[in-house]
Amino acid sequence: MVPFLSIQSQRGLIGIESQLGQYQIRRPKPELAVQSTPTVITATNRPGDLRIDQSLTNDALTGGKAEAFWNRIYSQYKQVAQQNIQHIVEKGNRMGDLTNNDNPIPELALSDFIEGAPDLQVFGFASLANVEFQYTPNDINLQVDVGRVDIQAQVHRPEIQYERGNVNVYMQQYPKVTITPPEINIIA
Repeated sequence: MVPFLSIQSQRGLIGIESQLGQYQIRRPKPELAVQSTPTVITATNRPGDLRIDQSLTNDALTGGKAEAFWNRIYSQYKQVAQQNIQHIVEKGNRMGDLTNNDNPIPELALSDFIEGAPDLQVFGFASLANVEFQYTPNDINLQVDVGRVDIQAQVHRPEIQYERGNVNVYMQQYPKVTITPPEINIIA
């Protein structure tokens, strides 16, 4: 038999360990400065005009002013004249009635004597609504000074810190080759 060499090899192993890097991020809050001015409203209002007309009340109580008094009396004469004409016609018809055997003249004279002068409205008409009110409000003087808000913001940049990771490379197992020579028996 022929002797053989024995060769054995062992692979080398490389070990790698790694750690990731880490970020630390800190962001400070912004600083706000707020200043506000309030709205100012100014309103001024003068009193309105109130007019009270009580001339109808004066007419009813005292007859009113002279001009209104005489105008009221004269304005009634047209109606009085019409009533007188109507009364004269009625008296004439009664006297001219031939079917009536009585003498109507003494009765008519007595009724005219008792009736007297015509009824005139010397005073104005008395009523609860004789006083008239008229109110005129004045306009409101309104001024508005609009307020405002001033906002100032100071923004801070984020603070970023980075811690590096690492990579550790090492030989976990070194390669080796083992050669075993054959055994040679010299004694043979």
